[in-house]
Amino acid sequence: MSTFNHPSMAGPEELTLSLIGEHRILDKGAGLNEPSGLTLNTEGTALYTVSDDTKAIFKLDLKGRLRISESFFIGVDDLEGIAISADGSRLLAVQEDTNSIITVDIASRKEISRRPLAAMENYGLVAHHFPDPPDNKGLEGITVNSRNNHVFVVKEGRPGVLIEISPDLGAIIAARLLTATNGFEHPRVNPDKLDFSGLSHDSTRDTLWITSDKGQCLFHYDWSTDQVLQRLDLNLESDQKPAKIRKSEGVAFDPVKRRLYVVSERDAQLYVFRVHDHE
Repeated sequence: MSTFNHPSMAGPEELTLSLIGEHRILDKGAGLNEPSGLTLNTEGTALYTVSDDTKAIFKLDLKGRLRISESFFIGVDDLEGIAISADGSRLLAVQEDTNSIITVDIASRKEISRRPLAAMENYGLVAHHFPDPPDNKGLEGITVNSRNNHVFVVKEGRPGVLIEISPDLGAIIAARLLTATNGFEHPRVNPDKLDFSGLSHDSTRDTLWITSDKGQCLFHYDWSTDQVLQRLDLNLESDQKPAKIRKSEGVAFDPVKRRLYVVSERDAQLYVFRVHDHE
């Protein structure tokens, strides 16, 4: 597992990943064709994902098997990312076309609210990064900080932007560009091409895991210091030649089992990694 430590943030903790599971999750009959976004339920027993071509939220077990009776349709398409609230009662999804956060009540399976970024307080902090009409580089990922209920969303690119939002989705608190300055760089990807897709909050370290489709990697990022701690390539074991996950569109971190779940939109696969701590 090749890794990268940002020179200004190299510390005692070095993390590596080992692939421990790979599961096919494609289900054309149910409309699960292009999994985009991933989140773990609060019990750590199941995952939720969305497919941007289907108006539905899909529930999977930890081996990627569809729980059809616990999946449901909603009246929104073009969903790109999904997160669960800290109390486990609601799901939050991002719609790329409108750069909105959709909140869904799990028990009733009903949409509660739809909040465009443009309707939030302090939108002026980020407005210049969101052209009108949209440039197909809008919101891609979302996660909830379980320590304070703040919501984070990420803009895919041109430029990549990480945005912190209040728990009630009423105001933008802060925004950061994702550039080489704070460690978002890749030796094989032009800085202008590097993109960002999935987000997951790491409650054990109070950090964020951010996937990159073009980079075929994960960035482990510390919001408090505004620095990438490490870049980890999403390597797959292969008898022929080294391979990496294609179009990693969602990530979910399990702090109890120390596992990372990553979903590929291209191959409709769920990959399970164990996180190794080498302090």
